[in-house]
Amino acid sequence: MKKRVSLLLGILMLFLLILPAQAQVPEQHAAGQAFGAMYAQDIRGNIQALYQAAEEKAVDKAALTEHALGSAEACAELLPGKIDWMRGVADGAGIPYADIAVFNFSDKLVGGLYGECTTFMANGKYVAGGGTIIAKNRDQSIQTLSEVTLEEAARYTKDDLYQAAYIQIPQMEETYRFTGSRTAGRWGYGMGVNEHGVSASDNDANSRDYLQFDKSLHDNDVIRLILERAKTAREGVDVVASLVEEYGQAWNGIMFEIGDKDELWIVEVTGKRWAAKLYKDAYTARSNQFQLRDDYDLASPDLISFAAEMGWEEAGAEKIDFTAAYSSRELYPSSNDDIATRESCASLYNTQVRYDRAMELLEEALAIDGTISPRDMTAFVRDHFDTYTLPSGKVVDMQQIPFYSSDLCDWYGREWYVDTPGKDTIEVSIYLRAPCSHDLGWGATSATGILVTQPDVPGMMLHSYMPPCMGTFVPFFPLQTQVDERYSTPEAASVYNTIATKSFGFYSLFYDGVREAFDPYENSMFQSLENVTNQYQALVKAGEKEAAAQLLTAFSMAQQAAAYEASQQALQNMQDAAVENSSW
Repeated sequence: MKKRVSLLLGILMLFLLILPAQAQVPEQHAAGQAFGAMYAQDIRGNIQALYQAAEEKAVDKAALTEHALGSAEACAELLPGKIDWMRGVADGAGIPYADIAVFNFSDKLVGGLYGECTTFMANGKYVAGGGTIIAKNRDQSIQTLSEVTLEEAARYTKDDLYQAAYIQIPQMEETYRFTGSRTAGRWGYGMGVNEHGVSASDNDANSRDYLQFDKSLHDNDVIRLILERAKTAREGVDVVASLVEEYGQAWNGIMFEIGDKDELWIVEVTGKRWAAKLYKDAYTARSNQFQLRDDYDLASPDLISFAAEMGWEEAGAEKIDFTAAYSSRELYPSSNDDIATRESCASLYNTQVRYDRAMELLEEALAIDGTISPRDMTAFVRDHFDTYTLPSGKVVDMQQIPFYSSDLCDWYGREWYVDTPGKDTIEVSIYLRAPCSHDLGWGATSATGILVTQPDVPGMMLHSYMPPCMGTFVPFFPLQTQVDERYSTPEAASVYNTIATKSFGFYSLFYDGVREAFDPYENSMFQSLENVTNQYQALVKAGEKEAAAQLLTAFSMAQQAAAYEASQQALQNMQDAAVENSSW
């Protein structure tokens, strides 16, 4: 366990410091060399742990090295500073560059992919003001830092290529402007909204189909390509379909949620096959399992024939139960060796519970006045469950406290345990991951996006870092012209990371002080948002598009600054609470 934690933290440490990739080469090399010299022992230990894990999983070291050096070569064209920093680390630590490359580019081939997400969606008559709202909690590691950036529209020649995470594909002649949230330093995005009012996000799922692993597109690349290439949600479906049919799916099944002012589509992808459903005047949710049965509206040409070939469905059917045919018990398969005999599994315990909870929250809100607003979504993504049912059947009132901070998680009792354990492992953890997820390893909400696309209103992403219960939402628009550098780099995310890690296990101690800092800002932001929207509409109707863009930019930049100031106050409030709690 210690090696696993060391490895994760080590990867983070390297990842954070390679981000300023466009600086001059000598500066990057010198910075890397200094870091390598200072942390040589830690880096060496982490690399040793990685190779040990590879050996235990029978992963070939030569293959890891070949993959890493190939990825580094491709990366050098886009992020030369990153590669030069890594070479500096190698020189400073006295470690072969190839080992540093493996540590940065091939770790997922050893450790696999982890993380779960919860997404809430509503469209049409169920949205206050109409349109579509997609609210996604992006669950990864608590150490994953995100950034919010603007990608400009661009034009390309027929010979230009899109450099994805693993492969290159032909670029489009024209790409659209968008704002999105991504893992810091990554090319692809986890969620975003483009200039035409198309929004996109995704969730992992458990697939039994053939996977392409690193010979296909990363799901974050597909999100970026949807935002760059689609003017409507329906066009977004076509983007996904064409990419999937040609390149396949990388590491697992995926569900893409795509919205615009009129429609909401969900595309569930497995291997090179897919099914899609239109949700119009509807609400729904996704956790980490397929939900489409035989109710899909569109599908890949070989969806049924391939399932029949594998023996998963009867041949000749007009439609099939997509989830029953293509789901499996394994979220992240390591090979394609056994797909024909891989056991189907339409529902996984934790994902089903989160899906049910998400639908419950949507239905409770709709029962009040029949519609859902962006403000409503902020409460949903902060949910920790009102009640928790233990295996014994006992129902405990959680009072919106994360499980790890509740009385049910007895850290003291676990430390001072009387009886010698009889097993090496815990068969089933009763820790239930909520929509707002808390963990110190893999399994925490690293960023939240509330994507809003409505008639006559600028597309918008309300964005929060880390578990949103201890954060706050900031508005970003694809039509604004700039983003505060603290948000387009990991600086702001690192502040929220400090809040999240410091409050882990001590939610009750710190929550009030954090909300005391964030709630006044957030209340003010939502109050101002309506006025800004009205002003924007008036400027657009008057033909003053440039002034409208300036209005959005000024508003967003002011909110970014106010939220950052509030985060500093939250940290101060936490310090005050800790001091008071420590006094005798």
